[in-house]
Amino acid sequence: MMTTNFYNNHATELIIKYDDANMSSLHTLLLQFLPKNAKVLDIGFGSGRDLAFLKKNNYEIWGIDASIKFVKNAKIRFFDIPTHFIQATLPIQTNNLPFQCKFDAVISIAMWMHLKKDEYADIIHNIVNLTTKKATIIISYSQGKRINDERYFEDVDLEYITHLFKQYNFTLIHHTSNSDSLNRETLKWVTVVFKHD
Repeated sequence: MMTTNFYNNHATELIIKYDDANMSSLHTLLLQFLPKNAKVLDIGFGSGRDLAFLKKNNYEIWGIDASIKFVKNAKIRFFDIPTHFIQATLPIQTNNLPFQCKFDAVISIAMWMHLKKDEYADIIHNIVNLTTKKATIIISYSQGKRINDERYFEDVDLEYITHLFKQYNFTLIHHTSNSDSLNRETLKWVTVVFKHD
């Protein structure tokens, strides 16, 4: 809850900051691995920066975020599809979602390090339930020394995530790391791609 409060309290400044970040390497990766014209769900979409990039490249975009301020911003930013964005926290109660569809891809950028390891199993189960056959899942998360604020951070256990996805026949097909797009020298970003067998 403290993490969500942080994003709600600082939403205006964070939206500007996130939109100004150079995300060219991530966006190149998205185009490489996401099926063309796919229906994509972004979990933890923040400013909507990555969704805007995908929409520009002819993807059908949807989003879930815990911050009501980010959701309100998305409904304004994507005024033609306001019903595609909802406020929800993880694990998601998928049967309560208004989305009456399955997704060809799910992305979760800069969110996973806020999750507790004991929630991984339920969250991954939720994500898989939202996908079509042969779906792609892309997760990006930070590693290294982080800013000391009220947000919750935990080191991401990729081995455990990979094991859990494997139970649903998703295989890790790509793993890369990059420097921080906001020039924080103590941080690096890991991006992983899972594909349904």
